[in-house]
Amino acid sequence: MNQPSLISSTDPHHHSKTRPRLVYLPGIDGTGRLLHRQFRLHEEYDVRCVSYPQDRPNTYEELAKLGEAQLEPNGGIVLAESFGGAVALTLALRRPDLVKRLVLVNTFAWFPRRPLINLISILGPFLPRRPAVSWTRGIRGLFFFPPGIPQAFQDEWWDLTSDVPMWAYGMRFGLIADIDLRRELPSIRIPTIVFVSPNDRVVPPPAGRLLAKLLPDARLIERRAGHAAMIHPEVDIAEMLASSPESAFAPDAR
Repeated sequence: MNQPSLISSTDPHHHSKTRPRLVYLPGIDGTGRLLHRQFRLHEEYDVRCVSYPQDRPNTYEELAKLGEAQLEPNGGIVLAESFGGAVALTLALRRPDLVKRLVLVNTFAWFPRRPLINLISILGPFLPRRPAVSWTRGIRGLFFFPPGIPQAFQDEWWDLTSDVPMWAYGMRFGLIADIDLRRELPSIRIPTIVFVSPNDRVVPPPAGRLLAKLLPDARLIERRAGHAAMIHPEVDIAEMLASSPESAFAPDAR
């Protein structure tokens, strides 16, 4: 896991050129593996899941370039959650010509819990370069999952990120503490879906609502799906794209 990689859902026997390109920018885990329960999305789009380097610090600009490389030359949709939202916004500011639509899930342009994130960012560089121990999953799960998420779904989610070193999370906390894109948001005139979970215990819901308020062409969707919303059975990103008023780039509108 020392180098950034690309996880693609493209079936070699399926002509991906007939499907719109969709680039997924992951959350703080950085693996790009947590889009696994969005089955319809993988069927209808040419999905490219970006992963971040786990062995060295990065800037938002560097991470945005990883997404940019997967959009060139014709552009596409950018889907991002949590930490990845600021990466997506940075990408949209860098290359608005490539980003046709944005889908931002439980994310932020500025993290409002300042004392907490500042403290965590100070401690982050001192976290060990090994994954978290499995017995902490139950505690961490209280923050990520709402009631009713099957245990099998939760176990699968943890297993997919079980090799991420704690230090990698720590270095990204520093990026969260430093980012503030609020002033730039009105210049991002890209059709955007902003998804907010009112019961999100990781990213304060007002942070997402602020995105929807400041982005000129945003549609706000709220659903009680917890922070790890994209494994919730009632969260279907492909359906949101298809039902959005700005559906010119959706598969059923071709």
